[in-house]
Amino acid sequence: MKPLQLLLALLTAVLLLSGCQSAVTQPAQGLPDLNGPWRFQVAQAGLDDLDPVARHFDDSGWASITVPGNWYQQGYDVAGKHWYRKQFQLASLPSSGLLLNFSGVDYRAQVWLNGQFIGSHQGYFSQFQFDVSDVAVIGRNTLSVRVDSPLEQQQDVSWSLHKTLIKGVLSHHDTRPGGAWTDRGQERNTGGIWGQVSLQAKPSVIVQQLKWRSEISGDSAQGQLQFDVDGLEPSQWRVTLTGIGFEDEQQFEFDASAGRQTLTLPWRAWQLWWPREYGLANRYQLSLAAISGNREETLLTTEVGFRQIHYDGQLGQWYLNQQRLFLRGTNYIPSLYMADVDEAMIRRDLALMAAANVNIVRVHAMVLPQRFYQVANELGMMVWQDFPLQWGYIDTKAFQQEAQRQMTQMLSQFGHHPSIVAWSAHNEPPWDADWMKWKYPDYDPNQNKALDMALYQTLQDHDRSRPSFVASLTKEHPWLGWYSGNWRDYGKPSQQSLITEFGAQALPDLPVWSSVVNVNADLSLPQDFEQWQFHNFQAKESFEIAGVDKGRNVVELIHNSQQYQARLIRYAAESLRRQKYHPVGGIFQFMMVEHWPSANWGILDFNRNPKPGYQALQVAYQPVMPSIMHDQDRFTPDESVSIPIYLLNDLPVPYPDASLQLQLMNAGRLVASDKRHFDLAPDSVAQLAPFPSQPLTAGGYQLYAKLFASNGELLGESQFVFEVSDEQ
Repeated sequence: MKPLQLLLALLTAVLLLSGCQSAVTQPAQGLPDLNGPWRFQVAQAGLDDLDPVARHFDDSGWASITVPGNWYQQGYDVAGKHWYRKQFQLASLPSSGLLLNFSGVDYRAQVWLNGQFIGSHQGYFSQFQFDVSDVAVIGRNTLSVRVDSPLEQQQDVSWSLHKTLIKGVLSHHDTRPGGAWTDRGQERNTGGIWGQVSLQAKPSVIVQQLKWRSEISGDSAQGQLQFDVDGLEPSQWRVTLTGIGFEDEQQFEFDASAGRQTLTLPWRAWQLWWPREYGLANRYQLSLAAISGNREETLLTTEVGFRQIHYDGQLGQWYLNQQRLFLRGTNYIPSLYMADVDEAMIRRDLALMAAANVNIVRVHAMVLPQRFYQVANELGMMVWQDFPLQWGYIDTKAFQQEAQRQMTQMLSQFGHHPSIVAWSAHNEPPWDADWMKWKYPDYDPNQNKALDMALYQTLQDHDRSRPSFVASLTKEHPWLGWYSGNWRDYGKPSQQSLITEFGAQALPDLPVWSSVVNVNADLSLPQDFEQWQFHNFQAKESFEIAGVDKGRNVVELIHNSQQYQARLIRYAAESLRRQKYHPVGGIFQFMMVEHWPSANWGILDFNRNPKPGYQALQVAYQPVMPSIMHDQDRFTPDESVSIPIYLLNDLPVPYPDASLQLQLMNAGRLVASDKRHFDLAPDSVAQLAPFPSQPLTAGGYQLYAKLFASNGELLGESQFVFEVSDEQ
């Protein structure tokens, strides 16, 4: 097994085995568990059909469905309004009252308990709760939930420019079943009660709009907890912070005041949260208790970290805990179905990212379950978090207000995670996507600009502790060699300091692809690629822009597409890294995994098997490496072969008296070698003289580069394969 493959295998195994606990929370003591089997109405519910809210409605003829779960994943290929029903017994009622909690429902929920309407909610990613103290009864209770996950209205070609659902990639995207621009692009609906449902004894004080912020100065840090309260006002607050995996416990008491509560912890040498390459991902368990007289009541327990993130927009440079760092990122859509995104999937995917030397993941135009961010906190993986807006939406005041409300929920429910280092409001909005004028007859170059400015203001108002972006802009998505230009164009000077998408498609290996589409027995190519295109394959871009050779059969096309993706990814990543801070400060490959049986931009197929593009990214993203990737891999015998040599160091440590070993091989024979000594500066790029800088005889060549520390430690390695031939 090769060293990089061994690293991948070991890292995956370690992370899968470390702390892989069930994501299912236990029901409160003495209260029934509302997860598990429910009754489900398969036929779409009528708008005025309220019979199922009655306590004694007969649902024995309904289907069974499991909560948590998305309905499509349980065999129900439906959309629109559908009823869920659950009966449960209460032996007693808490004297303080009773809360009903939902961790996630896609997309709208109307809720009745014992025939009484108790409330509604909209938005697929956020948790919500209802006070059912006056509705629940001792004995049998009946919970009825009407879940609505509609399709966008497809009246004409412009439907996708005027969407009404805040679901991002879950409702419209290139990587959905059917793709983005076909009549089948909304198939396999994502609806359902995908999160846990639970009962909880009502506390005397309910904490709302929670914010956790930290600030760093020298060797000290300060934390601040801010929240609103609903209920009885205590006399004091007690905040306890306990180190997770290390000894450090501090307790603080604060006098309660009217209105919004702001509790500021004193400056001290708290253990900081660092990304995995820079230090330990130190976290604290924060417990907030309300004190009234002799009574103390714990209101919440959550994980927080002390860390500070800063983005210098003028220079395009990022700083975490006052340490400059370069972002080597990827885009991530783990699944269209939130119930599938369990802890095992999360740990596996983050392990694969870490093994590919990724240090930040962009959650692409969606919000994931809380458990994803908890594991990212633990493993020291930075997260760029998008709000789930993708391309065009309706421009109305009501939609803007709803988007701001959901944005506020995202910030409140996820903002305490130290792993989240940036927010972005919208991916490729119409006002920044002039390519839409060729697609939509009613394209307006100002569409959604007011929406996004309002969302950006919401980000600024609620969280100035992180960088916020009004959008992930089209100019940050060069897509050279796929939607325009040539893959070699990545070698030209970048005009952008932030590249949030780059990449190319590649087909999965034959056994995987043949389980997805019909492959002819003789492996011949299809007459048309319609079935392939439903599974996201882009024929025009593959053959006409990228110039991928179809080959003689499916096997050759798979090979050619994979090699093209790998070459583009490695050349783009290394070329952009060579421009570190001049002006590039961060890059995000698109994307890490294929989240359904498809052939798209993932470098891991939907079974998480790596394509050659994964190994290409793994090499190109080494924190310390000799970069020798070149845009020319064919030379003639009468020209001098000069391969560029760059030394890349993303770590904040110097390597004095480092050495670079270069070996040029031809048919197993050493043709030329060189060994160079130098002092490698921290967080730097150094350009060395090219190698071998001489004409070569015809044949195939392999250039190997290995970078060593003064103690002989291998810091990074790469190779480049090229050919010398008289043939053009």
